[in-house]
Amino acid sequence: MYRRRRPRSSEIAFSFDSFLDLVCNVVGVILRLILVAWVGARAYTGYFKPPETPGEPDDVAVAADATVPTTEAEKAALADANRRLAAARAALLEQLRRHEDLQSRRQDVQRQTTLLTTRADALKRQADAVEKEAGRAARECGQVELSLADVDRRCEAIEKELAELKKQPVHPNILHYQTPLARTFQSEELQFEIQDGRVCFLDVDALVREIKQGMRSKEEQLKTHWEVVDETSAVGAFKLRYRIARERGLIDSVTGTGVPDERSEFRYGLDRWEAVPLMARRGETVEEALAEGSQFRRIIDHLDPTQTAVTFWVYPESFAAYRQLRDHCLRRDLLVAGRPLPEGVPIASSRTGSASRGQ
Repeated sequence: MYRRRRPRSSEIAFSFDSFLDLVCNVVGVILRLILVAWVGARAYTGYFKPPETPGEPDDVAVAADATVPTTEAEKAALADANRRLAAARAALLEQLRRHEDLQSRRQDVQRQTTLLTTRADALKRQADAVEKEAGRAARECGQVELSLADVDRRCEAIEKELAELKKQPVHPNILHYQTPLARTFQSEELQFEIQDGRVCFLDVDALVREIKQGMRSKEEQLKTHWEVVDETSAVGAFKLRYRIARERGLIDSVTGTGVPDERSEFRYGLDRWEAVPLMARRGETVEEALAEGSQFRRIIDHLDPTQTAVTFWVYPESFAAYRQLRDHCLRRDLLVAGRPLPEGVPIASSRTGSASRGQ
């Protein structure tokens, strides 16, 4: 592509920027010269002798001659003036010293005033604290006096109640123990466990009832086994681990056959049960059991002495608790049996076991 060239101009074009640069440079040079001249004039320390004026030396000489005393009176006046000037100077110095002493004393007084003010504030705070403590002590004393008065009133009320109780006739509570001739239970029996000083109800009737309801389901297993072991569901704090056994015939008992004949007819029943506790800490303490509304009292206080007897399974550490619970049952004319158990032996019953005997 062909590019056209512009024609060159023979004249030099005027530049306004270049003109401004030139003016600024000239002004800067002038300012530097003025600054150098001013600094040099300030630094000059030469002697300058003013031009002489006709008649001036004679005037100065006359003035100097006028200040010099020539007579004795003038000398005495001058000496007196010097003495008064010295005395005034001494008095002025004394006044200055006293003024400085006063300033120092004023500063000391201000410092002491500040210290006293600070101490007064501290003493005021201490006084306020002491006053508050005194008020609190007075209130506590008032409360103590009220408490003592309340105690006195209660003592008087208790003395009056004791006096009224002494006036009432005495009805002795006679505890009738049964004769030491035990007899076998022939009625409904309720069983309780006494361990670690706590009494807990063992609902054997409900647990055995569950076993009897499920006994039919064990019949198929007993056709080929002599016994079946199972557990009940929980009732209260216990469940039963029981064994249902098939009756052995005379020949089976003698021969000791390992497997029964499944084609023969047989009878079966509950052979043994054992109480399994579900928790380590169960039941009520003796104090809780003998209180109104306790589980033990709700059971015992509604029993018919002619229809129900009570059996306590007692562990060695709980004989004292057994005696208190037995006495409560005897007051209600209930038939009570105590069956001791060695430590660690569970409550159990079997066909070959003994029946409870009460007094």
